[in-house]
Amino acid sequence: MRDEIRRRLDDQASARVKMFDLLSRLRDPSIFQGSLKKTGYFEGWYFKQVGPKGKRKLAVIPGVSLTGGNSHAFIQVFDGYSGEAHYVSYDLEEFVPGKQPFSLRVGDSCFNLSGMDLEISEPKINGSIRYSHHTRLGYRWYDRGIMGWYGYVPFMETYHGLLSMDHAVEGSLEIAGQVHVFDGGRGYIEKDWGRSFPSSWVWMQSNGFPNPKTSLMISVASIPWLGSTFVGHIAVMLVDGKIINMSTYMGGKIRSLNIDGHDVSLKIETRSHVLEVEARKGESIVLRSPRRGEMNGTTIEILSSEVDMNIFSKIGQATLYSGTGVNAGLEIMDEDDELARSLKLA
Repeated sequence: MRDEIRRRLDDQASARVKMFDLLSRLRDPSIFQGSLKKTGYFEGWYFKQVGPKGKRKLAVIPGVSLTGGNSHAFIQVFDGYSGEAHYVSYDLEEFVPGKQPFSLRVGDSCFNLSGMDLEISEPKINGSIRYSHHTRLGYRWYDRGIMGWYGYVPFMETYHGLLSMDHAVEGSLEIAGQVHVFDGGRGYIEKDWGRSFPSSWVWMQSNGFPNPKTSLMISVASIPWLGSTFVGHIAVMLVDGKIINMSTYMGGKIRSLNIDGHDVSLKIETRSHVLEVEARKGESIVLRSPRRGEMNGTTIEILSSEVDMNIFSKIGQATLYSGTGVNAGLEIMDEDDELARSLKLA
């Protein structure tokens, strides 16, 4: 009888731990959302840092690719200074995600919201970066992070998390024998997880505006939905320390989208705001992206774009912000104008 009671208590304790872990993942997209037992699954975190005056630009993407026969962890590095990209693979056992608060170890490199310590042997990259004074978004109690209620839909192809719109950066990294100092720079953190990147998308991000505490992130993508597709978007602006969210689930409507191969122009409206954006390409590089969990797709990314952002309030016809963000990240993956055609804008 005592053994039976002990077994039931252990089962109840285990169930409580599993429920706590599930609730933690739902409420905090920064922590690992998957299971290492999955296949056809990826998860990656995007840490971007730009040094003072934009002289040093670096994006570091740790993650995991779960495909069965070729499952592995990775760190992908985009060095905006040299224009080189590196993809470093690790055994799956070297991927060690923490729970709350968020932490992650890949090989000998460690990541959390307070910074990262890199120890990569080939190419040789080592050093420490520290983050502080984060701007994190507040959400409605029923939202799953930046995706709103869409984040709870179980069959989404890709899920997105926005972890820090803007923060201070300090520290340095030695890359291939050259020291890169980021003291006084700015940083940004987001992540993706799921099966595959969309068939078509546009993504842009900058917190290199003249005004402090100003940042922009927009993602427009073709989203599979119950046997069909629709174009959804996330559009979040930080203006003078205040968040303006014009995403699909907040009632945002795309009124125009033009892509000519080098530039992107976009107009989004809500009941209260109008956003007009123009992004201009800089030098690009090819990164790996997921297809059914396998990191064998390609993404063309830029860290040296410029983004003109104009935000208007419909109340009083006031201009809330007008300025240009530099050192912008930009991805344009839209063959045959799929996005505009789906929006019936083409």
